[in-house]
Amino acid sequence: MVKRRALTFKSFAMLEKKGDLKKLVGKKPKEELTDKDAKKLGRKIAHMDGKKKRKYVGIINFLGASCGLYNEIWKNYTKTRDSLEK
Repeated sequence: MVKRRALTFKSFAMLEKKGDLKKLVGKKPKEELTDKDAKKLGRKIAHMDGKKKRKYVGIINFLGASCGLYNEIWKNYTKTRDSLEK
């Protein structure tokens, strides 16, 4: 029997912030994300489809609007997404 433990919001956000977003831009776990990385993330996520895209959108939403990276990612995500729809 496999026990599944739900993570708290804080622990989930910290795990994802340290791992998956950095992997998308080729950063090591100890490196910090910059505004330049946030621009790349926004563009890459806008080009994704399906579950993968939903996963990363969820991670970004966990970052919260008070985070500078959040704002930069969404700005570039929406620009790229809107240009793809035309």
